[in-house]
Amino acid sequence: MDLIPTKLNQQLSESISKKMSAEMFYISGRTGFWRAIGFGFLGLGLGGAIGLAFFGYSFVSRNSDNLSVLSSAISKAFSDLQIRGNAVGSVDIQPRELTLAKGQTVTFDETSRLLLDPAAKILVEGEVKVQTPTISVPQSASPRSKSLTPTITNFTVFKSVPFEKGTIQTGWMFLTSAQRAPTSQYCYYTESAENSDVSLRIEVGANEQIESPKKLANSFDQSAAFARCVWFKKDGR
Repeated sequence: MDLIPTKLNQQLSESISKKMSAEMFYISGRTGFWRAIGFGFLGLGLGGAIGLAFFGYSFVSRNSDNLSVLSSAISKAFSDLQIRGNAVGSVDIQPRELTLAKGQTVTFDETSRLLLDPAAKILVEGEVKVQTPTISVPQSASPRSKSLTPTITNFTVFKSVPFEKGTIQTGWMFLTSAQRAPTSQYCYYTESAENSDVSLRIEVGANEQIESPKKLANSFDQSAAFARCVWFKKDGR
């Protein structure tokens, strides 16, 4: 059918063409959508199948490892198992007389205990050797010579006590180291001056007796110094 190419017809044909193109695009897009969904489900099923396969393989391998560990533990427990028993009673040997051939011997375990009937008799033919234990007696050691302690002679033991700016020195004089008490005693006060080569010494007492007062400094108290002397009897050595 021939249509007159008027302006209205042209517009109608263009609109029909655009509508057909839109419907074709809609149909193709819908087809592509469902196709994509199908591919997605296919990929999901394939991934799930692969995951299940790996999970089953890991489960089987894990169980096999556990089974091997369990079997090795059981075998080790059985290998370390020790069963001990103790037999109590008596063993009757028949016949009661035993004859050994020439060269034969009878041995018993070293840890075993044997009891013979008091009425039993042992008959031995031949030479019997009894090994007696060897007893060694240690020889007495020669007495050590006692070391002689040397005797010290003419020595003095000093006892120092601080007093004021110096010290009180008490000397115990011994003639020999065998003495229990000193032969004589003396006590004096000593003080070092600023110059180390010069020192002050004041006799305080001797043999527990205070010295006669001499010309001393007014600041020095001889009685207080004598009280600080350490005599042998007071020390109780």
